[in-house]
Amino acid sequence: MDIVKKHLTNGQYLSTVYDKLSQFLHHTVSLSAMSAWRWWNSTPARVGTPYIIDRDGSIYECFDPRYWAYHLGVVGDDNWHEEHSINIEIVGAGPLRYVEKEFRFYPLWPNKLRYTVISEEEVYSFTKPWKGHEFWHIYTEDQLESLKWLIGKNMLDFPSLKFDNDIDDIFKFNQDVIDNHTPGLWTHGTVRKDKSDPFPYPPLIDALSEVQKELKNVNKATRIPEVIVTAEKPKKTIVKKSGKSGKK
Repeated sequence: MDIVKKHLTNGQYLSTVYDKLSQFLHHTVSLSAMSAWRWWNSTPARVGTPYIIDRDGSIYECFDPRYWAYHLGVVGDDNWHEEHSINIEIVGAGPLRYVEKEFRFYPLWPNKLRYTVISEEEVYSFTKPWKGHEFWHIYTEDQLESLKWLIGKNMLDFPSLKFDNDIDDIFKFNQDVIDNHTPGLWTHGTVRKDKSDPFPYPPLIDALSEVQKELKNVNKATRIPEVIVTAEKPKKTIVKKSGKSGKK
């Protein structure tokens, strides 16, 4: 499995180091990894995640996962979850709209002038709308395979990470996760009522269940996934034990 290093400009993330306890999953609401990467790199907000998984399963590293950037926007936790997590974006359009017998992704909704038609093979339909939407852009098999591998690699590289929580609950808002700094594998929607990423796509749930089961049987001292990265010198690390940086 390859990881392509495509680091954001220095200053677009925070190079302070904290113990990593959780992983958070997102989807990009876009159709390519580079569209998300370019957006993050063009703003001064220092928003981003260390990893993006493209539609073909390619994994891009946007900065060293020891570091952090803003990605949750949780009010009242003083950036604790952002500092203590490793976060993964899965490329996907999110909710789709069925207009004139075609499935459309409107990237600038409610602006309807620009849209992309998504093929029916890439659409998942809920019997009962979820978060107000019936149709969603699926996560591909290649993405799910890469996601399983990446979650496992992170768990091995950062032994402080936890993943023993109930997967069925990660798509629901959970105030206790915020208040108690509960470690685990979570979604954006776990800590934000107004967020829907990622959506509870059954193959995603199956993939997470599979990797969770596999990790329970892994001897962390002896099993290390093979990883290939492009050569790049690591940036200087600033170890910060207390205090906060920036504002969401």
